[in-house]
Amino acid sequence: MEFCRSQRVYSGWALLGVCIALVSVQPSQAGIACPVMLYGGKIDQGTVSVSFMNRGKAPIRELGLSCTPLQGQNAKRSDCHTEDGVFFPGTPYTISFNYPGKTPRTMSLSLKTAFLSDGVRWTSIHDQPCKSLKVTNR
Repeated sequence: MEFCRSQRVYSGWALLGVCIALVSVQPSQAGIACPVMLYGGKIDQGTVSVSFMNRGKAPIRELGLSCTPLQGQNAKRSDCHTEDGVFFPGTPYTISFNYPGKTPRTMSLSLKTAFLSDGVRWTSIHDQPCKSLKVTNR
């Protein structure tokens, strides 16, 4: 009888240990929160300008952007620009780049990757996605 009671206590502790392990692993599976807020943009004569802010705690060293034209049936998302620099948290920035190919009148711009100064690489595929930005030539 004493053996059964000790077996139940051991099983209870084992179950508690598994539950704690699952709870502690849960946040890491959710991915890294989006480190950038895109808040303004414009298309002017083939040049795309986008304003953003680093919402994270670490400076960002590289941003990779994706563009999706919003007119036409064959619109596909593509990598359209990579920007290197040091983008500090809480500071607004504006970058400009030439759109590869024929410039659409309206496009959706989104963050694809961000390489942070602490060595972390955020990706839209594996981490929490960022809100995209609609950019027009108006």
